[in-house]
Amino acid sequence: MSRFRRSLWLYPLFQIPLMFLVVCLIGATLFWLLGLGRPNVAVAVAVDMSNKTYQGQAFNAPNTVMSQELSAVRAYLDQNQQLKIKNDVQLFGFGERTVPLTNSFTSDRQKIESELNQSLANPALPFQFGGAANLDVAIDQTTKALSSQNRCRNLLLVTNSVSAVSPQTISQAITQKVKINAVVIGNDFSQILPATNATKGLFVPTDLLNIQSFLLDKFFIQVNTNIKWIILWLGGAWIALMWLLVLPLDKWVLQGLMNYPMNISGKYALFNALFWSALTPIIVWQIWQILGLPIFSAC
Repeated sequence: MSRFRRSLWLYPLFQIPLMFLVVCLIGATLFWLLGLGRPNVAVAVAVDMSNKTYQGQAFNAPNTVMSQELSAVRAYLDQNQQLKIKNDVQLFGFGERTVPLTNSFTSDRQKIESELNQSLANPALPFQFGGAANLDVAIDQTTKALSSQNRCRNLLLVTNSVSAVSPQTISQAITQKVKINAVVIGNDFSQILPATNATKGLFVPTDLLNIQSFLLDKFFIQVNTNIKWIILWLGGAWIALMWLLVLPLDKWVLQGLMNYPMNISGKYALFNALFWSALTPIIVWQIWQILGLPIFSAC
């Protein structure tokens, strides 16, 4: 390459990368501001309502584990109303048996609240759950409910006790593309880890004070994120930038400051662009892997 007789922006090797850079930056900005690319999500929320969650007090009495679990779920439903495309949600309670608390998957906040209050007011409800919490049954029943949803399928377990989950139940969840997410109040959580890990769901051991924080700051953000597309746009912008810098790097740095001959400087400048064009997709893919983001699926 020579010391350019024309301005850099008159060369196609500068103009074309500049156009791609602008397009990628606009794409990243729009996806960030408008939430474009967010997945359509269906969430089955299974709340532990076994007698351990109120221990001798009245069913759903204030300040019990159960009441705080339900308060956190209501906060999640309030947050869901802020989305342009809301999550479809159905609520379940579980003990030894699993019982639907709302009739179907819906994004209608008022309908969910009305059906939940109606279920909680039923005096027979506490007796429908049976004994201790059975996570295997809860996961099995909610997975079957989610299987009819043509959306990204997430199961959220909120419990203060865990039990063994069978390989068959985990396999069924994987087959139905259901992510099992769990917030466990307390330290006894080893039995639920195989289910969350196998389905690439979230798991957090917590205490009563942090249930709502998990649902809003981790689970809600994770299942509704479009960060994968923002990273992709930024990766494209970085590649475009490297090609945009070919001529300035050749003229001002390699030839101007370092006094390389034009045939060597041109090769180095092109090599830099080709190097980042090959490396950037690998970096983007690695970031997706670290964040647990799907590569080819919207979910």
